[in-house]
Amino acid sequence: MTMTGMHKKTAQRSAVWLWLIVAAAVFLAASSWLWKAESPEAEILKTELQAIIIDQIGKKSNMNKERIADISVSRSLDGWNVKIYLNADKGFTTISTKQQMWQDALAVLEPLSEIKQLNDISLFWIYPVKNSQNKVEDKRAMSFRLDKATRDQLIWANVDPSILPDIVFDYKEHPTLNE
Repeated sequence: MTMTGMHKKTAQRSAVWLWLIVAAAVFLAASSWLWKAESPEAEILKTELQAIIIDQIGKKSNMNKERIADISVSRSLDGWNVKIYLNADKGFTTISTKQQMWQDALAVLEPLSEIKQLNDISLFWIYPVKNSQNKVEDKRAMSFRLDKATRDQLIWANVDPSILPDIVFDYKEHPTLNE
């Protein structure tokens, strides 16, 4: 091998190592950003959301579970996106249980819509259902998303709970709610 050939291989190896080092630095910077604890602004928002939910539909479900299973917030270009996981109340029938979820959702969504920095609000209702082995476990029984543009158009006093599935996005129900 000639000297110029060896210099080319050495230069190529150096370039590969340089790119690997740059990639590792970028990965470490990005992962430290992702693992960073939530900002004080996010914590304040979560506390405000919790207070509104508890004020509107109570601290516990009628099955004695903490109403709020989880709340997560994430920053978007337009404000904040929130995911709210709530334990549902049990009604006398499957239909009344579903209707109660709709009513409670509207009770929560109306005051949450007054928080201007909220963009997407996703609600997930948790409810005990039987699995394939006939064991009861808490599952996502209903979920949907409501964006800011739609919320801003609504006259909340005129929204009937039964139309909720028609005005939200990504509406899903567990088959248990249709039995």
